Amino acid sequence: MDYIQVIEDGAILTGTTTDLIIDLDKQEKAIKKAKEEVWNALKEEMEKKGIKKIESDELLINYIASTDRETFDKKAFQKEHADLFDEYVTMKPVKASIRVKVK
Repeated sequence: MDYIQVIEDGAILTGTTTDLIIDLDKQEKAIKKAKEEVWNALKEEMEKKGIKKIESDELLINYIASTDRETFDKKAFQKEHADLFDEYVTMKPVKASIRVKVK
């Protein structure tokens, strides 16, 4: 199935491709929201009941308490120590991708 049609001044999406993308985006958002609600409810209940681990044949759920995380301010370091920063920067290949934004 072709999703894109090439025309004189560019390209357009064919047939129901736009509708398909919008529908998939809506489904993804609904699933993410439902998942987040269930995960938050599980976390709150585990926290309230003092449960650290739930394990079955299909699942393993671990409660991880809140903590502080040490982070590195890359932008500030690069600004203040540009020469040192450049010595340690390495380039890694990134595979091609597309970005789709549903308005």
